Amino acid sequence: MVRPPSEIPTNSKDVDFTSTLNISTLRSVPNLVSENSLLDALSAEEFNILKDLASDCAMFISMAGPGKGSRFLLNSDFITIGRDTTSEIFLDDVTVSRKHCQVNRTRSGAGIIFEIEDLKSLNGTYVNAISKVRTSLSHGDEVQVGKYRLTFFSPVSGKRTSEIQ
Repeated sequence: MVRPPSEIPTNSKDVDFTSTLNISTLRSVPNLVSENSLLDALSAEEFNILKDLASDCAMFISMAGPGKGSRFLLNSDFITIGRDTTSEIFLDDVTVSRKHCQVNRTRSGAGIIFEIEDLKSLNGTYVNAISKVRTSLSHGDEVQVGKYRLTFFSPVSGKRTSEIQ
C-alpha cells in the first residue's frame, strides 16, 4: 500500500522493510549432467543423427518443454532464431522476439566455433541459465530463447553408455 508523504513514519522502527519475492518469475538452473547421461537421454535416432553430423555442423535438440523433440541443424555461418517467419529457426511464441538471437559459425585454427548472440531481444538469451549477449557454445549447453530450451550438440562418435555391454 502506498502512503502519502505526510503519513510516512520518520522513525525507522515504524518502517516495514520487508519485500515480496514472486517465486514463479525465477528461472530454473539446469542440472549439470555428464556427457554420457546427456547422450543416454537421446533416442537412438537422435544419437545416430549426431554421429552422422558433418564435422563443421552442430545441432540444437529440444530436450524438454515446448517443442520437445524438435531438432535444428546448424549448418551455415549465420542462423537466425526468432518469431519472424523468415528466421532459420522459427519459434512461434510471444516470449520470443521477432529477431531474438543468431548463431554464428566461425572457422579457426583449432576447428569450428559456434557462438550465440542476442539481438537486443526483450526477454534475453540465456546459456545455462545465465543471461548472455554473446558467448561461445559448448557440447551440452542449454540455450533458452523465450520459453524454449534447446540443448547444443556437436558431432559425437562411439557409443552411448547404455549401448556398451
